[in-house]
Amino acid sequence: MQTFLGKISLTVITWLVLLSTCYGAMSANSDNTISLDLAGDIEPMCKVRNNVKSRSMNLDLSSNTAQKTNNVFIWCNTGQSNAQATYSSLNDGVLVNENGDSIPYLFTVANTASNLSLATPQTVTQRTGSGTAGADKGRVIKIKPQVNGFERAGTYRDTISVTVSFD
Repeated sequence: MQTFLGKISLTVITWLVLLSTCYGAMSANSDNTISLDLAGDIEPMCKVRNNVKSRSMNLDLSSNTAQKTNNVFIWCNTGQSNAQATYSSLNDGVLVNENGDSIPYLFTVANTASNLSLATPQTVTQRTGSGTAGADKGRVIKIKPQVNGFERAGTYRDTISVTVSFD
């Protein structure tokens, strides 16, 4: 997979070769006008980010109400207003403590999908920014712990990954 800088370097080298070829052709030719055909590609892509600093990521595990945890923002350069966001859980939709005890939870993407289990990855159609200014669109993520008040003590954790693709 070529990096952006790799593409730029290849483009610069190609440009220099074209210019030297054109210069050589100009000096061997009596014409005083040349034309250069330029082209370039920008691959379709989406970007995803979160704003973890603006909201606590600590859940109140004494409550089984849906709790705001974070916003997920998406931007795509394809011009479409929606993208496919796949949410997956490192622990298959459960919070796990240091002793291996677990608490299942339900997952919500505000105004998009609610009360999903992340026992398997879930793909949802999510709003996306698409303008050339890079203004992305965000959705609040909520977690609803499935607690009953008799859970074992400990610090429970999980990691949710978000992968974004365009249609």
